[in-house]
Amino acid sequence: MKRRILTMVGMGAAASLLLAGCAGGGAGSDGSASGDVTIEFSQWWEVELKEGVMRDLMDRFEADNPGIKVELISNPYAATMEQEIAGAATGTLADVVSINGTTVYDLYEQGAITDLSALMEDADFDTDTLVSNDQIDGSTYLVRALNFTYPMYYNTDLLEAAGITEIPSTRSEFVAAAEAVTNPDTGTYAWSLPINVQSPAGFDPQSWLWASGGRFLDDGTPDFESEDVKDTLAFLQDQYQSGFITPGAFTQQEQDKVEEFTAGRNGMMIGSLAHINGIRESNPDLNFTLGAVPAEDGYTGTRGLAGATWGLGIAENSEHKAEAWKLIEWIMSTDVNAELATEAIGFPGNVDSVPGYLDGDELFQQAFDLYQDSELVTELDGLPLGTDLLRNLNENLVKLLDGDADVDTTAAALQEYWTDVLK
Repeated sequence: MKRRILTMVGMGAAASLLLAGCAGGGAGSDGSASGDVTIEFSQWWEVELKEGVMRDLMDRFEADNPGIKVELISNPYAATMEQEIAGAATGTLADVVSINGTTVYDLYEQGAITDLSALMEDADFDTDTLVSNDQIDGSTYLVRALNFTYPMYYNTDLLEAAGITEIPSTRSEFVAAAEAVTNPDTGTYAWSLPINVQSPAGFDPQSWLWASGGRFLDDGTPDFESEDVKDTLAFLQDQYQSGFITPGAFTQQEQDKVEEFTAGRNGMMIGSLAHINGIRESNPDLNFTLGAVPAEDGYTGTRGLAGATWGLGIAENSEHKAEAWKLIEWIMSTDVNAELATEAIGFPGNVDSVPGYLDGDELFQQAFDLYQDSELVTELDGLPLGTDLLRNLNENLVKLLDGDADVDTTAAALQEYWTDVLK
């Protein structure tokens, strides 16, 4: 996969999700009497990784960098998000913050995170080692440590039982598979579409557009009234009205669809690669495979693959920016980045890192090949009020699927709201 430079011009360019932490003392506190510098690292990673992984990494960093200690501030994603918002407002962010593209612009606009380009230059850091180098107004504020992709999962047992011998490649093939698999009498449906307004997450609606080369934005400007977007809205409406989608879409959370697929009640699922091990552990008898999200019939271009990020930034209020950058640079080194990717089941942010989970695992190899052959799409990264934009998308989808709006009305409403935010 080619290295990408994403430029967030002015207000940003094109989620996974941004988090940081605030915890008091974010300005970086002094360490022990020996004069060690202690930097705080706020993240949700430790909660999602196996016990001890993050602390072991930090212990090794400390051994490689005498005089620098790392205090981990670890909370679940939602709690970290809340702390990050509060920390940005009060100037108490941790020295190093785990962030992603959906809120990086808001942090930048608040002056809460520092310009990493200057720190990279001071450290003589080679930016060509990065898979992508996201920039706002020509400067880097986020380094992508890991990328997480969202392919389509396929329950091969359900498909084969319904007479589907090959995974769908086009939307028409997907419709045929959805119709064959869906059986409300047994509680079996083609797929789930969680569009909860209170907790907007995931890439289920967007993935159908991106897979066929479409985008919500045209050169940073909302483009919801394009034929590509309207066709995608019409496809989602038809899927819902045909009864192929698991009931309860308007209140479902992201985890609910994973549970439906894991239990064998869904034939397909758009989901993070990180779900593979969880599905295997919860239902070892489930046979499933991975593939691209089906594209519009006749589309021959590069498939778009939704991506999210475990990103890293440094607080503007940090008193130890040079030491904080040393931690980021260490995490982004070839071997460490590969190890982190292996533990998190993500794709490395270092172009030379190869995750260890590829060794002999056919499913992970399929996912990696798909990642290499696709364009990783993070279109919503870098936008102001990213969570509000996603919530607005879900609100309008609810109206569309519930019959309170048609495709044209939905497209016009999205165009108006997003234009007002992004102008």
